[in-house]
Amino acid sequence: MTLDRFAGALVLLALAVTAPARCQEESPARYLGVPLAEALGDLQARGLPVIYSSDLVRPEMRVRKEPTASSLHRRLDQLLAPHGLKAQVGPRGTVLVVLRDPEPILVAIEQPTPFQSVFERVEVKALVMTEEPIRKVDFYLGEELVGSLTQGPFHLEVAVGEANIDREFRVEAFGRWGGFGKAAAMTRRVEIEAEMEVALKQLFVTVDRGNRPVLDLGRESFTVFDGGERQTLVTFERGDVPITAVVLLDASESMKGRYLEAALAGSHAFLATMGRLDEALVMLFADRALAVTPFSGEAAILARGLDGVFAGGGTALNDHLYASLRLLDRTQGRRVVVLLSDGADVLSVLRMRDVLWKVRRSDALIYWIRLQEKMQEFSSAWRDFRGNRAEWQGLERAVKESGGEVRSLDEIGQIRPAFEEIMAELRGQYVLGYYPTRPRSDGAWRPVKVVVDQPGAKVRFRAGYIDR
Repeated sequence: MTLDRFAGALVLLALAVTAPARCQEESPARYLGVPLAEALGDLQARGLPVIYSSDLVRPEMRVRKEPTASSLHRRLDQLLAPHGLKAQVGPRGTVLVVLRDPEPILVAIEQPTPFQSVFERVEVKALVMTEEPIRKVDFYLGEELVGSLTQGPFHLEVAVGEANIDREFRVEAFGRWGGFGKAAAMTRRVEIEAEMEVALKQLFVTVDRGNRPVLDLGRESFTVFDGGERQTLVTFERGDVPITAVVLLDASESMKGRYLEAALAGSHAFLATMGRLDEALVMLFADRALAVTPFSGEAAILARGLDGVFAGGGTALNDHLYASLRLLDRTQGRRVVVLLSDGADVLSVLRMRDVLWKVRRSDALIYWIRLQEKMQEFSSAWRDFRGNRAEWQGLERAVKESGGEVRSLDEIGQIRPAFEEIMAELRGQYVLGYYPTRPRSDGAWRPVKVVVDQPGAKVRFRAGYIDR
């Protein structure tokens, strides 16, 4: 018998694998707290032949619960189960092989995006999330296998041709322990229209009075001006447009310890209140992206993006805020960025004027949960005191122009309530839709104004858009 018949590099604990195992212990053993490998060795000494992979039974694993069964086979099962492992009978019933109980592998296709049109060659980017070693990832175009990769990043360039057709991309991931996961994305052919269509403009409007939301207004209470001209509202809703959010968390050196813990707890609270059609992407960043999930409404996928990240490094806020807006360009629904940071950018390649350029070409709302009221004066390798102050002020301007809000916090305990209040505000927003009466598509800035017929009411909305 050779060990090649089993997955991985197997360690033989039983020298005589054909020796029959005694079914009952002669004297009880105590295993709680001892290394799992030591407990398996004791079972072997008592007559139970066991083979296991050193990749699975690691030195740091300890017995978590005292087994109670009298049968050696049952004791083995009780020792392995808390670690997600199981025993399987080997050849001719003489050997017990320890294997991992496979879990589903989470797979998402980041590129191409749904409903994107693709021609000639396209890079297919798959995100594969699992603790299990990957055996291979297969890429399909329709029913045709177009490539396989055995290690990340799982990006594959695929020739798709020049035909203007719908295309289906599929990715299937196989783990070394038996895990499996798959994902699919459909791209669409280009629809050619003979007539130019005017796109519906949507405004997300927040109304409050005395810091309390006003939620009972009707369509007749609102007047919209686009480029100075009054517009006719064709749609009017409140709070029921699906939300697509990027939760953007600063995990730089200044966020170590309780700050990062509070930020993660607040993010969990925000994600827990998502509706059935809502989606979110979680990105933790410092001088680089530390963790990114795909857009999903599944709590399990998003939770993985929040776990196991340690704070450290500098802050490249501008770069990651710009990237968040780019990611939202590919999505549907009410687009939102929820940023938690002290706002002190020190390492970004992009300037805030670049981010503001992008904000004006996006319809995403930006909410900034700011961990300090006032900026601390500092200089950096990129900018002096004045330059860093301008970046801080530019971020404030970008948030306000987007129609979002800056929420400055006094203490760490306010982080979670801030996330919850932002979701509550989004649920209470009015959604106004209109077709601009004089679209020019000239790339110029079009200011927008919303007037509410309510004494003492404060109104917050996007300041305008680039007419494209």
